[in-house]
Amino acid sequence: MAQPCFYCSAVDQVSACKDCANIFSCERHLKIHRPSGGCLPLTVISKEGVGRCAIASRDILAGEIIIEDNAAMIAPAATSLVCLECFSPVSGDTKCVDCSLPLCCRGPRHEVECGQMAGWAGERTSSLYLSVAVLRLLAGDSETWELVDDLMDHLEERKCEAGEADWEKVDRSVIKYLKKVGVKHSEATLERAAGIILTNCVSCSGTRGGPETGIGLFPVFSILSHSCVANTRRFIEDGHLVVRASVPIKAGDEILTSYKNPELGSVSRRSHFPTTWFFDCTCERCSDPTELGTFLSALICPLPDCNESMLPSHALEYNSPWVCAGCCFSISSTEAMTRTVNLFKMLVSCPKTCKNMEKLLLQLQDLAHAQHYIVMQTKITLALMYGDPDQADQDSVIGNERKISLCEEIMMVMGKVDPGYSRRKGQLLEEMARAKMAILKKQEMPKLKLMLEMKNVMKLIRETSKCKQFESKEEQASFAKRVEVMMVG
Repeated sequence: MAQPCFYCSAVDQVSACKDCANIFSCERHLKIHRPSGGCLPLTVISKEGVGRCAIASRDILAGEIIIEDNAAMIAPAATSLVCLECFSPVSGDTKCVDCSLPLCCRGPRHEVECGQMAGWAGERTSSLYLSVAVLRLLAGDSETWELVDDLMDHLEERKCEAGEADWEKVDRSVIKYLKKVGVKHSEATLERAAGIILTNCVSCSGTRGGPETGIGLFPVFSILSHSCVANTRRFIEDGHLVVRASVPIKAGDEILTSYKNPELGSVSRRSHFPTTWFFDCTCERCSDPTELGTFLSALICPLPDCNESMLPSHALEYNSPWVCAGCCFSISSTEAMTRTVNLFKMLVSCPKTCKNMEKLLLQLQDLAHAQHYIVMQTKITLALMYGDPDQADQDSVIGNERKISLCEEIMMVMGKVDPGYSRRKGQLLEEMARAKMAILKKQEMPKLKLMLEMKNVMKLIRETSKCKQFESKEEQASFAKRVEVMMVG
């Protein structure tokens, strides 16, 4: 029996990979398996209730590359006016001399829409940017569109009650407007492109090292399904995306990415899935009111003499009442969200000094669990501030010991929902190593103890290096220089 292609399941003109013999591929999809010489360990399957998704074709080690993908389209996606080429902020007077669209520098991206959107009179941010994205996507070659055309657009859901209000704006300000200015594509094609963009794009920057004020569509990466506890990390640079395993993945296990920041609690995170991607997440974390024992959304019961946690009684129901584990007092989901928003407002309004943030921490822990995600964000902020000479007298042994304690707590809690070689783990490990070195330089100790402490510091640096392999070459080089300063300075 003929083996199907690992990507499209075709059976005609399929052959085994000559290098790994683990994958069968048709000719046109072989470069997805071998994009730059190495064989990548994924197979695409169809899964009931999910659609197309990717599984590991063999055991994958943490840090291994799983996907390499090039952008089918990159466009701006800011809330303010930016250059359509580099996505840097611009004033209303900074325009392209040919089409009057916002532009501060010339480049190949803007050439696509320049001749088709001259004299744009519509809304100057979101509708403009989506129109640009649609034209750039449709300007791609047929081979790229073949990959893109396999992706979901959720047009049916967008046009019904669930997304009708948002889609009416897209239809009026993007689809109809593009047809009005003479774009040759049919309305159906423009709708399809817009739906694919709204469903599948991820944040990226317009220039190397720039802010993520843009979106990119990566068709192979877009096959990955979501989980609130992902097993991969992605990195994007110059329109090229690399996905690596953040933890070991067994052969046959699904390869998962996260659509939302895993550091957000379910109370804030889950509501975006049905409105943006038109599905309800039922992953292990979302199904557990405690979020795998982290209590990232748990509030404190407001009744006197009760200090127990309040959690939703039914984790997968958006309107579930929140019930106290001690006295059974309950509040509505609306009230729980209001209290969570108030916690966030307390955080953003707090002056950023160690003294003020420590006071805020005590206030927050009277209202929310000590591991609530906003409490943890406060602890992250504090961990990065302690040991900083600019923070008054915090570059001290006591300050650095506090930093180390906070880092250890944050990694223990967040490691349950963002496991493996995460960006946050790399950041905190580096902070711990720096703090330990600062303490060692201020304290006298026996030579043997000093050697043991230095060994621990080097272990932290090695672990940090493993996390940094997911980042840009510039950041890896910068980390190496920071280590040199840390050890010698």
